[in-house]
Amino acid sequence: MRALLLAASVAALVGLGDAQAVEFHKDGMTAKEVQSWLTDSGYKAEMAKDTGGDSYLKSASDGVSFDVHLYDCKKDRCASMQFIAGFDLDEKLELAKVNTWNEGKRYVDCFLDDEGDPWFTYDANVSPGGSREALDDDFAVWLSFVPDMKELAGWK
Repeated sequence: MRALLLAASVAALVGLGDAQAVEFHKDGMTAKEVQSWLTDSGYKAEMAKDTGGDSYLKSASDGVSFDVHLYDCKKDRCASMQFIAGFDLDEKLELAKVNTWNEGKRYVDCFLDDEGDPWFTYDANVSPGGSREALDDDFAVWLSFVPDMKELAGWK
């Protein structure tokens, strides 16, 4: 009997691997779909417009505000997005620290603006072949860097 129960349990677990990924539209996501995804993920997602009239989203994690800008758009669907966070520091960050970051970190890049403030970026593709699971994974990578961003910027 135990062997039968064990076999049934293993079969059920193997069946879970057959679940289909939730795929996005072949041309990517709309700003509203990105907003829904962020909200469903438990984050604020305020719609905004840049100076060119393009939509982007404002969000935050662990006290760090960040934006989600949409790129490679055809009509209202966008094939990629960029997560971006900037820190307004009282003192300029040293370029050597930014270079060390960029040499030692994968995925999230850092650059300095004209005032010496650090900006962090991470790009994610959602087309072709994008899925909710892949975007969730990309977002988890971005979020995993938030403590490191705060440390480099000297935020507590």
